[in-house]
Amino acid sequence: MVKRVLEVRDLWFRYPNSGWILKLLNLDVYEGETLLIIGKSGCGKTTLIRALTGVGTSIYGGEVRGRIIVDGRELESYSIEELRRVIQIVNQDPRTHFIYPNVYDDLYAYALQIHRDKERAREVIDEISESLRIKHILNKLYFEISGGELRRVVIAKAMLTKPKIILFDEPFMWLDDVGVKDFLDALAKLKNSGVAVVIFEHRFIPLVNYISRALKFTNGLLKHVPVETLKKMYSASSHREAPAMHTPSNRRVVDINGLWFSYNVAPVLKNISMHVNDGDSIAIYGVNGSGKSTLLKIMAGYLKPQKGYVKRFGRAIYIPQLVTLFFTEESIELELSGICRGSKSPKDCHSMGRSILKNYGFDDLTLTPFNLSWGQQEKLAVALALAAGFNIFLLDEPFSGLTYIDRIALAEYLTTIPGAKIVTISSNDSIPLLKGFKLYRLSGGTLEEYRPTTEVQQDLDYGTLTLIYSD
Repeated sequence: MVKRVLEVRDLWFRYPNSGWILKLLNLDVYEGETLLIIGKSGCGKTTLIRALTGVGTSIYGGEVRGRIIVDGRELESYSIEELRRVIQIVNQDPRTHFIYPNVYDDLYAYALQIHRDKERAREVIDEISESLRIKHILNKLYFEISGGELRRVVIAKAMLTKPKIILFDEPFMWLDDVGVKDFLDALAKLKNSGVAVVIFEHRFIPLVNYISRALKFTNGLLKHVPVETLKKMYSASSHREAPAMHTPSNRRVVDINGLWFSYNVAPVLKNISMHVNDGDSIAIYGVNGSGKSTLLKIMAGYLKPQKGYVKRFGRAIYIPQLVTLFFTEESIELELSGICRGSKSPKDCHSMGRSILKNYGFDDLTLTPFNLSWGQQEKLAVALALAAGFNIFLLDEPFSGLTYIDRIALAEYLTTIPGAKIVTISSNDSIPLLKGFKLYRLSGGTLEEYRPTTEVQQDLDYGTLTLIYSD
């Protein structure tokens, strides 16, 4: 009989001064299985992780009712030291796991803390690094390695305690296609090790052949989702029509000619030329580190090329990959006032801006931007920029952290925005969303038009998506 390593019964959870987020939730996790949990943004996935690891009460001051039994013991009977030997979490941002910049130093310090023996610490690192194929990066600094390699290092760190369960919170966040493959390879290794894996992920399509079961969050509960349903995401039964888009004009808004750029010695961008007209919708595909963010920042005027030139015939704004960095104020109203200060007539900008924000669904300007979902923050950033008179929108990886439904909604939202839109993407699974966008690929420092394979261009089945996320 397969051993049950996690048992949750009739779990209720709420934060101070909030309503119940988890309601009579039940969950069983078994040794060696890989479980996927999906759900709409803000449905409670992060709250469940906090409840299962005890930090929901110890750090966030939440109230919990019901039972959580980890490896045969009640959760509250564990000390922090004991619990981390049984259950580990890998965060959305793997960089939060590091104390020391050198990969080996960080792993060794943690292994020594756990095993309290230098020889044993080295043995465990050697064993796990061999299994996860990270020996070649052990002597590097964590901020020098790719996103996929970083994930594998963090998995190795979680494995040092020989846990029964590993929880992954959005492991595909900001991973390119290479990084996704790296993670899936590591996941296969975990499966063979007998560790129970629970993955909380919006971008679940790459996982469907690796999971044992799937559950979805709905109204504070977990409900079964047939894995076979998730495998039908590219069914041809309900293709979406291409949305109506603003017709590009012949008026040039960005002119790039012979652009070169480097941070150190090796050039990041090589002899790039590109012309963007008003109303153009453009997507630039490239793996992490290919120079996409650098190109957008040069187009926005934040960086200057070493050779060549960039001319802008309008106002360009860069919206960062971590969209929360775009906001600085405690309300949408204050954000609007702030972004209008740079306009010729702040008063007229503010008045027009209120109308534009309302037109795009932001009626309550007292709301705090940081409390909005990821997708809503992306939409708000674009609407604020439009309100302030910008007409060149540069969005860095805007689909990261969104459900497939929210990705489609954001892509369609962008088609309603006048001006030129240039987005960067690092994974092929975003391409079907970008109907009507002109595609480029940035690779080896050079930019060229991109024609993906027919398989990459398969449309998502919107009907199946709607069914999956419905309550």
